Amino acid sequence: MTLPPVLHVREWSTTTPRTPGVGALLRDVRLSAADRELIAELEGRASLRVTELLSGLSVSVGPHVGTVNLSSIRLVILPKLRLDNLMRMVAYAFDLSDLLVTETRTTYESAEHGLIDLLGISLLRAVERIVRGGLLPKYQSRNEDLATPRGRLDLPHIATHPRRATLRCTYDDLTIDHELNQVLAAGLRLSASVMESRDLRLDLARAADRFFGDLERRALSADWLEAIRSGFDRRSSHYRTALTLVALIHHGARLGQHVEAGSMPLSSFMLNMNMVFERFLGRYLSERSPDDVLIGMQDVRSDVFSYLENAGGWKQPTIRPDFVIRRGKQVVAVADAKYKNRHENPPSSAELYQLTTYGLAYSMPEPREVLLLHPLARGEFERATTLLFAPSAAAQQVRIRLVGVPVDDLLDGTLKRWWPLDILRSMAAVPSGVGFRASR
Repeated sequence: MTLPPVLHVREWSTTTPRTPGVGALLRDVRLSAADRELIAELEGRASLRVTELLSGLSVSVGPHVGTVNLSSIRLVILPKLRLDNLMRMVAYAFDLSDLLVTETRTTYESAEHGLIDLLGISLLRAVERIVRGGLLPKYQSRNEDLATPRGRLDLPHIATHPRRATLRCTYDDLTIDHELNQVLAAGLRLSASVMESRDLRLDLARAADRFFGDLERRALSADWLEAIRSGFDRRSSHYRTALTLVALIHHGARLGQHVEAGSMPLSSFMLNMNMVFERFLGRYLSERSPDDVLIGMQDVRSDVFSYLENAGGWKQPTIRPDFVIRRGKQVVAVADAKYKNRHENPPSSAELYQLTTYGLAYSMPEPREVLLLHPLARGEFERATTLLFAPSAAAQQVRIRLVGVPVDDLLDGTLKRWWPLDILRSMAAVPSGVGFRASR
């Protein structure tokens, strides 16, 4: 089977048949019905837009990275960050302290894997560590007809069925065939279907069969996965890394449902960088803040807007800034994380309205500090940008400042000190930073 050509594009970019160089791969390309179905689903949940033109395809993507496999072309969306640093960001944001970030040597075809394959390799290693320590068994209650007594006899059933050669018994059986292991097996099988490396797909599928082949098979769902992950205890905590990786892969993966017999399944993996960036900053700001500063995350407030009339019975509007920075009980700043290339994307009117509302919603010293945090890759320099909301008819002022986060330098430890608010530098000494290198 001939593999389709590969088009490499960057996040926050648009590529057309006229784009110099890579655009030639999009010329005269046509989508199949299965392609259109997969793309329609992706457009409802990711920032990818694929448009059919007379001359071929136009591909636009926002804050997502990953791969999309179509019948006629494979799209690879590359991050602006270095791939190893992106894995460090994922490890730090989701508290995967034992995530395998890089491998100097692998048994797979290429030494430089795409993001999905790096997650798949890490999942495979995490499952192998669990198996080496022994799959967690649990007692499950069973009620069966047995030839010899075991556990408690079901006397009412025996009395009403006197001529049977078996006895109805209720007993507890120690087994590995329970939901925790079943969801891990389902995650391995899903991952095997979306990896880019053929060898990695085979290894994940073999691991699922070898370690979990005798377990009950169930389809993986977000609700089931979340229920299992919320129930970790001391005995099952060593499953956390593997199931967090399963959750990331499940969140970003989609499989085409309708493909021709014998053809390569259509699939995609799209990682939402807004989600990762926000989670990364939430942990970083909480751990690196001065001692007298508290970081509130996702502060939901429903007391900002109030209906005076509401004949339609609509739900009360809320606001939810990503971060509220307090010194003691005093709010000193509000911040929002937006994963955008601010060198090419100035703040939109909608973003400014949102940030101004955040500033006016909290009691703060004037002018009210609101930060718009955005990533800076290595080699990019921050362009000082400050906007002041100061209408002559209002007493309140809101100062909106764009603050670049030097993500690459923070992740690999090149930058030892960074704190987003100049105003807080006089409040406390900023603690020394450390590189975010996940341990093996």
